[in-house]
Amino acid sequence: MKRFALVMLGSLGACGIAHAGATARAVRHSAEASMLVSGHVEVNPDGTLKSYRIDAPEKLPAPVVALIAHNLPHWKFKLSEPTSHVVDSGMNLRVLARPEADHNYALSIEGASFDQARDPARKITAEPRRPPAYPHVAIQERVSGTVYLLLQVGRDGTVHDAVAEQVNLDQYGTERQMERFRRVFADASLDAARHWHFHVPTVGPTANDPYWVVRVPVKYNLHRWGERPRERSYGEWRTYIPGPRETAPWADRRLLSEAPDAMPDGALHQLGGGLRLDTGSSGG
Repeated sequence: MKRFALVMLGSLGACGIAHAGATARAVRHSAEASMLVSGHVEVNPDGTLKSYRIDAPEKLPAPVVALIAHNLPHWKFKLSEPTSHVVDSGMNLRVLARPEADHNYALSIEGASFDQARDPARKITAEPRRPPAYPHVAIQERVSGTVYLLLQVGRDGTVHDAVAEQVNLDQYGTERQMERFRRVFADASLDAARHWHFHVPTVGPTANDPYWVVRVPVKYNLHRWGERPRERSYGEWRTYIPGPRETAPWADRRLLSEAPDAMPDGALHQLGGGLRLDTGSSGG
């Protein structure tokens, strides 16, 4: 069997970006680096931003903190239901670093997700989920990555339909090789997701919906037998090869304006269940 041609992607320094040799430079045209920044926002009843805070700003590169400070005050939001009170919501921002011709990197906020609901009865919650099996061929070839699933959850809490919205790989190969492993990871994730069960909202603005759309990341992370998987530190850049994005006919395109990877690994995000950006979702 022809082996997968692995090119491990280099890591980024604190916004002077460290290059990782000729092989990594050869794939700079398609590789991206991103960082997930968490925090909170307070939003006025009219959708304007009252205040925000980011978690542990001292652990983030100064250009990332400056980028957020430049953009967030100008954002407007759509609330899930009318209110006369300030809305407090958790926030996750995906900051992206794209390589430029002069060996610098352009920073932008490419995605944001918000979790407004605190009461479990007002949002989708998951029963214990059996994770998918790591595909044997991917173990053989030492390939890892992340699948972002879109699930259509019915009123009975079962998954009625599922789509692999995006598959990002941690290694680089030919287009055919990468397509193959994206499909392998997607199929394994979809097979597992069809057996998952959820508790659906019983109160709130979405309680009477005919179905709910949920986004779930599934991480495939190789590590030695008996060792714990390495957990990335907050404020650490992650490099990957982004896959093409798929859509589902039952997912509102307005709700799909959020980037799939603007959420932490292992999280579960109900589309339409909290705040949504009205304008200004990115900046340089």
